[in-house]
Amino acid sequence: MNSAATRPTWRARASRWLWPNVGLSAKMMIIVVIGVVSLVSLFAYLGTAALTENTQRALQDRVNLAQAAATNIDYLLAGIENVLTDSAAQENWADPRQTDASLEHARQRLSFYSAQIFLLDSTVRVVAARPPISSTVSFADFASVADVLHGKSFAVSRYKRPLDSSTASTLAAAPVRDRSGQVIGALVALIDLTSPNLQTFTRPIGLGDTGYMDLVDLGGVILASTRADHIGRASDHGNSLAGMIRDHRQTVATCHDCHTASAQDAPRAEILAFAPLNRAQWGVTVRQSEDEVFAATHLLQTRIFALMLVALVGALALVYLTTRSVIVPVQALTSATRRIAAGDLKTPIQVRGQDEVGALARSFDAMRARLNESMVEIRAWNRQLDARVQERTTECRAALAQNELLYAELQQKEHLRRELLHRVISAQEDERKRISLELHDETCQILTGLSYALDAAAEAQGSPEIAPLIERMRRLSDTALDGIHHIIFVLRPTMLDHLGLIPAVRWYADTRGEGLNIGYSVEEIGRPRRLPSRVETALFRVAQEAINNIAQHSGATHARFDFEFEDDVVAVRIRDNGKGFDPASASTGNGERRLGLMGMEERMSAVGGTLDIDSAEGAGTLIQLRVLVKGEANDQDSRAGG
Repeated sequence: MNSAATRPTWRARASRWLWPNVGLSAKMMIIVVIGVVSLVSLFAYLGTAALTENTQRALQDRVNLAQAAATNIDYLLAGIENVLTDSAAQENWADPRQTDASLEHARQRLSFYSAQIFLLDSTVRVVAARPPISSTVSFADFASVADVLHGKSFAVSRYKRPLDSSTASTLAAAPVRDRSGQVIGALVALIDLTSPNLQTFTRPIGLGDTGYMDLVDLGGVILASTRADHIGRASDHGNSLAGMIRDHRQTVATCHDCHTASAQDAPRAEILAFAPLNRAQWGVTVRQSEDEVFAATHLLQTRIFALMLVALVGALALVYLTTRSVIVPVQALTSATRRIAAGDLKTPIQVRGQDEVGALARSFDAMRARLNESMVEIRAWNRQLDARVQERTTECRAALAQNELLYAELQQKEHLRRELLHRVISAQEDERKRISLELHDETCQILTGLSYALDAAAEAQGSPEIAPLIERMRRLSDTALDGIHHIIFVLRPTMLDHLGLIPAVRWYADTRGEGLNIGYSVEEIGRPRRLPSRVETALFRVAQEAINNIAQHSGATHARFDFEFEDDVVAVRIRDNGKGFDPASASTGNGERRLGLMGMEERMSAVGGTLDIDSAEGAGTLIQLRVLVKGEANDQDSRAGG
């Protein structure tokens, strides 16, 4: 029979979950709680969105009001620009007889905007004014006047600045030109921003009970305001407003403790909206109490949260009543699972009820029993595994001890090999030295005596036939004597014992390179000093073999020897510009070069040094020697025999 046919379908499982024999009320209560919580969450989301939208709308209304005021003032400045530039474009300004009439006509046209009008020449001197003035007025420091005198068609003051000793003014200026188009002066109007005609500030709209509006210049001075006592004062946000005026940027923000309230106003949180002008470097600020701006928002917020609180209390009560029958058994089951997690597999789980929680408790109890059995088996297996691990550990320790013995034996054999190599090389050098001394003390003396005897015989003999023969014999004895001297130096150069390593290498390189067009250079790095005899001998023999290889195989034209002396280390670098070779193939061959490289390595190994050869076909050869030298024992006894 197919086991899949006996399994309940998803519909049967869903029906058994939705309509069980017991616990239906608890499941329904859970569904109700989920629905109530979902509705409350949705309501809270919608309420929060409505509050956010209402807040943003209130802030945008402040920005729109500031923009409308800025647009209105821009329109006012456009009217001033049209009238002022049109009046300045009249041709009768160049006629002094018509200046007063033209200036009066311009003042009448600008009377809606301006309190006074001036005619300046190109040197910023006042030519005429309407109404007339009795005191001296200077326009030299006004950037707007300087701009129009330099050709700008229209300019408005950036700052409210003192015009004389008693007033501070805001100016608008336009250039006056002659018939050829040259700037001959400026027509300057004193703008009265406190005039009742400026309805933006005399009859504002939408400011409520606590709102007020200021017109601020680039220096932070209030040019006009819906509150008369603010005019002429410095704004408490002058620096930040100046930056927004320069950047032509509008903003809206909450202002709490960033300024000091006036004496008659208590400190309060305000909403500040700012909009810059297009025709002048000014800006409009709209400020209003935060409580007044957000009054509608706060009322809506109170109602929303009150309704949410009622809904939440009802939901909590419903949750408490509908879930109590489920939470208590679940908590008991949770405590039982914690005991199991802590390792208590012997205490049975108390099964209560016949609902889903009861079935779950019975399943957990069955699982607990099986886990207890499994843990017993695992502990038994662990004991067996521990025994096997101990056994393998003992074997590994024995193997490790044996390996340590083998390694110690290998180290001892390596030490013996090095000692034997050292003794072989020492014996070789001693034998060479002995032969060299014997040749020097006996054979050379005999040949020298023979030469002297031949010289004496040649002098005593009067026969002309015997004299050439004796001369020839004397030359042969001299040649033999020179050859024996060369053999003596090759066997054991006395220069190495008496003068040291570097002179001996330099002499041998010069002698070996004669007739081969090979230049040798020897450089000393650091503080040169005498080395132990065996070290000097080993380095000289390696350098000697390198010189022979350069002369015979490299085809080089130059070779360089660098001797570097450090505190406890001596390093030698031998480099030539020859054709190079493959060190790997040379070291595995059977020729003379392989034997020479092996001899060099053995000599460096005998004194505890290293030899490194770096070469390639066509790239020359670099030989690096490095040996550790502790102290400076000169081994005088071994050198005394040279």
